[in-house]
Amino acid sequence: MSKVIALRTAIQSMLKAQHPRVYYELASESASFPYLVYDLPNSFDDGTMENFVLHVDGWDSPVNGDTIALETLMEKIDQSLHRKVIRTNGMAFIIYRDNRLSLLDDDKRIRRRKIIYQVRTFGGNV
Repeated sequence: MSKVIALRTAIQSMLKAQHPRVYYELASESASFPYLVYDLPNSFDDGTMENFVLHVDGWDSPVNGDTIALETLMEKIDQSLHRKVIRTNGMAFIIYRDNRLSLLDDDKRIRRRKIIYQVRTFGGNV
């Protein structure tokens, strides 16, 4: 199994354990709020290990602009991912939070939060 597929499978499972609506790269056009979108936009290999960048975006359209539910969801996500070790198929992944962002959307009714992680990989094809 490739590193990307193993990593995506593990992350999907961890996110789904926290929230039922999880999408990779793009949400469905019919997705109902709140939902999560995760992506692995790039990686780099330093010669000893491959490191992936993981983005997890939370999207919501809250009543009266109240972001408490979104903040709570993103905190649950961070608790389930930050400093976690995943072992699968002869590989290991260690996830570390890099950054938290509050992003503005063109549609003022939508609220968005992003957490960026670094994922260090060990084993598998380097």
